[in-house]
Amino acid sequence: MKDISLQNIWKAQDEKLERSLKLNLRIFESMQTQKAQSKLNALVRFKTVAVVIGVLWSAFLGLLIYGNQGKNVYFTVSVGMILFFSIWATAAYIKDIILLKNLDYSSSITNTQKKLAGLQVSTIKSVRIILLQLPFHSTWFWTQKLVTGDTRFQLISFPCTFAFILITIWLYKSISVQNMDKKWVKTFMNIGPEYKSVTRARDFLSEIEEFKKDQDIKA
Repeated sequence: MKDISLQNIWKAQDEKLERSLKLNLRIFESMQTQKAQSKLNALVRFKTVAVVIGVLWSAFLGLLIYGNQGKNVYFTVSVGMILFFSIWATAAYIKDIILLKNLDYSSSITNTQKKLAGLQVSTIKSVRIILLQLPFHSTWFWTQKLVTGDTRFQLISFPCTFAFILITIWLYKSISVQNMDKKWVKTFMNIGPEYKSVTRARDFLSEIEEFKKDQDIKA
């Protein structure tokens, strides 16, 4: 009888401990999810402001091209390419906002992590594409007269543009998903809040899985 009584006590204690662990998990999961959601909500606000600025900037560039009326082909092509990349970046930001708004934090952590990882990959690709506009910022002021008859073009303008082209090619090739283990690439991507905010959100969610492992709790 004593053995049975002791077994019942142990069983009751085990059940009580299991309930306590699950309660702690729910509390911890709620806290970490709220932290992740806060980071991503801040990112949504940032991207929303960026979209508004992008629309205004694109409209301004469009007015410049219209005002030029094709008089200076260098100006038209340069500003036109900058406009193209600005519109592309604005569209990419809108796509990211939609993804973030549609995140279901009540779904599995694995599914949420997968979507956030996809967002990080998308951010890296966006940075690479946007960097391609760099050389055009050094050619918009070119004129036919400058190109054909001014020694400053050969000595200053063209070498600077050529340097921009080389830097752009190097950055485009260097900044990639495969190179994210390199310290300078990671530092570069974390300059702004986009990649960094998603990384922090993923870290918060990862801590939930670590907590489960440490407490040996099955979902």
